Amino acid sequence: MTVGERLLELIAGPGAALFGVPGGQTLPLYAASRAAALRHVVTRDERNAVTAADAFARLTGAVGVCDATVGPGATNLVSGLAEAQASSIPVVALVADTRRDAEHLRRHSVASQSFEQSETLAPVTKWVGRVHESAALDEVVDQALRVATAGRPGPVVVSIPEDIFLGSADPSRPRSIADRDRRFPRHRPHPEPELVEAVAARIKTAERPVILAGGGVVFSGAALALSALAEGCSLPVVTSLNGKGAIDERNRLSAGVVGGFGSQRGNLVVQAADLIVAVGTKHSQLGTHGWRLPSAGQTVVHADVDATEIGRAIPAHIGVVADARSFCLSLAEALEGWQLPAAPWIDAIRPAEESAGDGDVVHPADVVGALDRLLGPDDVLVCEASLSSGWAARYFRVKRAGPGMLAPRGLAGLGWAPGAALGARLARPQGRVVALTGDGGWGYGLIETETACRYGLDITTVVLNNSSLAWIRHVESRMKMPYSTDFTDVDFVATARAMGAAGRRVERAGGVEATIAEALETPGPSVVEAIVSPEATPIVSYGAVRRAAYG
Repeated sequence: MTVGERLLELIAGPGAALFGVPGGQTLPLYAASRAAALRHVVTRDERNAVTAADAFARLTGAVGVCDATVGPGATNLVSGLAEAQASSIPVVALVADTRRDAEHLRRHSVASQSFEQSETLAPVTKWVGRVHESAALDEVVDQALRVATAGRPGPVVVSIPEDIFLGSADPSRPRSIADRDRRFPRHRPHPEPELVEAVAARIKTAERPVILAGGGVVFSGAALALSALAEGCSLPVVTSLNGKGAIDERNRLSAGVVGGFGSQRGNLVVQAADLIVAVGTKHSQLGTHGWRLPSAGQTVVHADVDATEIGRAIPAHIGVVADARSFCLSLAEALEGWQLPAAPWIDAIRPAEESAGDGDVVHPADVVGALDRLLGPDDVLVCEASLSSGWAARYFRVKRAGPGMLAPRGLAGLGWAPGAALGARLARPQGRVVALTGDGGWGYGLIETETACRYGLDITTVVLNNSSLAWIRHVESRMKMPYSTDFTDVDFVATARAMGAAGRRVERAGGVEATIAEALETPGPSVVEAIVSPEATPIVSYGAVRRAAYG
């Protein structure tokens, strides 16, 4: 048995998919996956392989797996692993490394393509494990899966020297890895009963309690439990951007997203609440308007699986260390038979959202509004970082409890969506997968259109083309600086067709929905380019929220 074959047995559970770019050192893994007829997607760039593994994990609840060769292959993983680390997503990166007898020649790449890659990858992962001998392969992979899925999930690296990767497996110290060992969360810590009772007491005496659900609710599989808690007690729910899907957003208890990429209503509900029960959220800067919402005068309960996160960014009056699902189930039991005494208090908070477009010009809100109407509960919207995810947070509704919209709001780096859409498609073979991106983010990974064509993956990409890095352009405008982020016009429809995909362009508001609908019905990869203004922004300022509340 080769090391590649043994790796595959250890890492690949039912329905698994691998994403990577092969190198000479990692070819045994590719040979093994080909022989096993495993879905091993060869991407055009390792950066897109790791984001594909990330999205696969978010949608399946199983560890995502990517691979890369030594040196440049390893460095290309850094941004994607950093996003997975910041968003608490378990990814295992199988990375080739310098052969053991050339360790002393690593520095300055005397040994071909070598450098201190473990030290480079360590800050963006939970653990880097190096296989120093073939017999230790099982133990290192077993530990990697344990670290990735236990506690606060996150990415890990299994580093395999070239001479081990190209050699035979050593079965002398085998480990048995069950499918449950490849899923997350690995354990579900239960909350202390007295703390649950204290939270329940606070809720019963509050006039305007609200649940604030973060990405930890969605990605730990707690959405159904949280939805049942909310509906059983008539508790309103707001979410962070990554928390979208904690509840069906068509539910009358759903009040929208809080933060700079949120809705007016979501922000106003949190501002008006006298008790915020935050579950599975880290209270990020963008999601709290620079840690000003919740405010110092509000009572905050914070439940999270990571004890070090509780009270770190926003002070908590009660902190509960627990898995999100365990906490929601326990709190529902403590509140059994109790409901808020009237209709949801959020019914009185219904601000008028900004009008979408002006005349016949395509507005990003028109595009996302069309996607909201066209996509159903079984479909997935994959968003790029920057303004694309802001438009979706505000105008797109996830139509069932669970992950239905993905966005890289951990590190929030451009270039996440092209690879993530590949991973989402393999994770969700049923339903439709749509990627929403801007031309800035699309420029990082549009080459993966060829990958989607090569594998026959039915993905629709909608590009909001404003020929600029619009967020930076807005900052330059506020600072009265000259624009440095405008691009020349690029015909993304032509690039899509050149790689084998269908391509459509829409330049008038009246044609947006019909054009996207046609693309969704077209088999195989399709790109829709919507020409929009760089002046449009989904950002909700804290000042605007305050003015809306107090005039």
